[in-house]
Amino acid sequence: MKRIFNIIGMAMLMLATVSCQDFLDRDPSDRITEVQMFSDIENAEAYLNNVYTYLPDFQYNYEDLTGRYKLADCTDEGAFQNSASLTQTPIDFNLGNWNPTQMPMQRCWADYYSCIRRCNMFIKDFDLIPDEVSAGGASNRKQRLLGEAYGLRGFYYFMLFNMWGGVPLFDKPIDIGDVSSTQDVKRATAEETVNFILADLQKAIDILPAKHDDANFGRFTSTIAYALKSRLLLYWASPYWNRTNDKTRWEAAANAAREARTFAESNGYTLALTYESLFNKAGLENEVIWCKNSVWSESYWWDIYAYPLGYTGAFNVDSPIQEIVDDFEMQESGEVPVLGYDSKSNQIVNPKAYDYDPLHPWNGRESRFYSCILYHGAELQGRKIDISTNGLDQINIGNIPRTNYFYKKYLNTNHNMTTHSGQTYRRFAIIRTTELYLNEAEALVEAGPENIPRALALVNVIRARAKVKPIPSGLSQDEMRERIRHERRIELCFENHRFWDVRRWMIAEKVDDKAVHKVSVDDKGNITYQVYQNRVFDNSKHYLFPIPQSEIDKNRNLEQNPGW
Repeated sequence: MKRIFNIIGMAMLMLATVSCQDFLDRDPSDRITEVQMFSDIENAEAYLNNVYTYLPDFQYNYEDLTGRYKLADCTDEGAFQNSASLTQTPIDFNLGNWNPTQMPMQRCWADYYSCIRRCNMFIKDFDLIPDEVSAGGASNRKQRLLGEAYGLRGFYYFMLFNMWGGVPLFDKPIDIGDVSSTQDVKRATAEETVNFILADLQKAIDILPAKHDDANFGRFTSTIAYALKSRLLLYWASPYWNRTNDKTRWEAAANAAREARTFAESNGYTLALTYESLFNKAGLENEVIWCKNSVWSESYWWDIYAYPLGYTGAFNVDSPIQEIVDDFEMQESGEVPVLGYDSKSNQIVNPKAYDYDPLHPWNGRESRFYSCILYHGAELQGRKIDISTNGLDQINIGNIPRTNYFYKKYLNTNHNMTTHSGQTYRRFAIIRTTELYLNEAEALVEAGPENIPRALALVNVIRARAKVKPIPSGLSQDEMRERIRHERRIELCFENHRFWDVRRWMIAEKVDDKAVHKVSVDDKGNITYQVYQNRVFDNSKHYLFPIPQSEIDKNRNLEQNPGW
């Protein structure tokens, strides 16, 4: 049994203790000085531990922290099934109802900069910290923490870059409550931001070990830094940021992915034997390079929000949409079964998918489908899910439309929704080794068609693990590009990748700007499809987030993103 150091639990406890204020900003009667803080390594480590609190999880929080949703619900993977009157939820993304004053994920700007400030404070006061040799991880605890500070700072700047592009860069702490200290700050360019992140990740690589012992499980490592470098350079080479299709960027991305993959595998981060084993083992599979050590109750909510309503106690707040269901291949033919829908919501069936039966649309799919999605007729806790007209799971609460599919990835299928017996602790994988295979394959293909055989071999390793037909040789560069994008959509579904992928590829204006569908089954078992939601994506502004208006109001030197 692994002995896990629960970073997030400790961080949340500390946050509660200081009433959500900065550790150094307590009331005068309880104040400790900066020197006192960093002169004690326990205090210094606890201070840095808070930075782990804001790592991405399987669910994002509402802006007021009263609820949750999946990032998958914000793109062509899923749907947020709650009242449309709620604000700053995925529905705003889906319908284009977001702006600088009010948007989902708005708090990320302040949260991520708060984490960056902590990292900067730690780096600034590093010399005050006494040396102490640790029992595990890096040879020196103080040095390990310094490497973590650089790595985490780079990670949060990467998250800001994903959302806003070039952002203000700070390498020393500022008083975020003092308007005068930030009112003249300008945004760095996107390229300057990328280079800053790369420098931080390199410092983490130089300092940190490839992995830690069990006591420090979940902390930043050099393997994580290599993997994030791969992801960053892939994004930087992608169409949104690389309008001239500079091949040298793709070559750099391919090299970084190969370096990250080989480094990870040489240090034991090898592919899991089966796909389905990855998501219910508390992040302990060797393939998981980085996961979040959330509080125990976090994965409890994953189940509550995902289970069908026929299981007493379930909320069923979010669900997959029909379009992701359609993209899982048939096992025998290896073909995507459905190509789209006509104006009457009739399926346009792929004629090459000879093994697809519209009367039994969920039969004969590839194995990952059954690991990721629950559907009408699927077995769950001793009975079949029934979304038919009078079925146990066809429950109308608040006239909220539902897709009638259910997330299975990361679901504990033994969790009793009434008594909550059988609840287990799970961790969300931020990075898996599989991603590095797909990063490398994508970059190789874009760097030049001569690299297709190497890319093909990488993708077919992933498909072989899933027991799916290999992609054949002889494909053109355009055909291989689409196959890799499809593989990424399936292999990494619901893991917080697709939202960013469709933006960097500049295809969100196609996949997120159209009608998406749901499924219905009548009392005779007839299956039909209806429009669930008409989605909106404005390519003149939605590829980047608007800087929150409150930040613009404080500093008129902050240039707003285009269209906002």
